[in-house]
Amino acid sequence: MIKLIVHAFIDQTDGVVEVVFASTDSARVEEKLQQLQGQYPSDYLAIYDLPLDTDLTTLSHYPSVAISLDDFKA
Repeated sequence: MIKLIVHAFIDQTDGVVEVVFASTDSARVEEKLQQLQGQYPSDYLAIYDLPLDTDLTTLSHYPSVAISLDDFKA
């Protein structure tokens, strides 16, 4: 399994979703997530666990994010 950290945010008027970190080491992923949460406290950050060598579109759920401005309001 590999873990991805996905970062989503609004850049002026556009929504941006990006993969910012990937690792098979769970501890490193958790450390990086904490760092990114401190760096981007108002943004959406999530960890996805994904099997290697798999067509992700065949899974019931894979990294994708639907966002709206309401997602970023406190």
